[in-house]
Amino acid sequence: EKGVYFYRINGYSEEIGRFLYDYYDAAGKCGVIVEGKIPNPTEGNLSYYYEMMGNDFQLSMGFIMSGLQKWLPRMNRSQNENVAASIYDSLEELRRAGKTENMLKNAYIKFMCWLYYKFERIVNLLGTEKVPKILYEGEISQYELLLIVVLAKAGCDMVLLQYHGDNRYLKLDSTSQLSEEWKAPDLTNFPADFSLKQLR
Repeated sequence: EKGVYFYRINGYSEEIGRFLYDYYDAAGKCGVIVEGKIPNPTEGNLSYYYEMMGNDFQLSMGFIMSGLQKWLPRMNRSQNENVAASIYDSLEELRRAGKTENMLKNAYIKFMCWLYYKFERIVNLLGTEKVPKILYEGEISQYELLLIVVLAKAGCDMVLLQYHGDNRYLKLDSTSQLSEEWKAPDLTNFPADFSLKQLR
């Protein structure tokens, strides 16, 4: 079936070990690997953003699309529209959850910086035959999850590798609406020494 997937892997088997080996290789060639956390934008990152983009913010599709066009010019029109729609949905969700205008603006700027500094190499592949792959190892935060969902909706495969189970994730997405847990009868706990570093 054509399409993209967003799976959480919380247990280990030989099949999972082989899959991760191949997926890690694919993400290294055409994708992004996150070990630990996506770093918060630095002072230098933010000052470059403000210099290029100014300090304005509006929660509207038009504003987000024109911002992306200027900030990530390698995206074509349909990629721009898909990413803008996904960012808009994520911010709208935050607004409904009671976040203030200033919080929404900060989230938008964080998303834009992450897209530019961490994911720029894949944004022009979104929605193409060559599906980019993201591999995230660790405990994902709310804003990281929102951004990863933006990329998944726009055409990225995503695997979230959780060595300590699903509890923390389910606090952010209690009904598993945003991703799917990988289930198989033979899954056991990850070996104590398992990590992407060791896989390398």
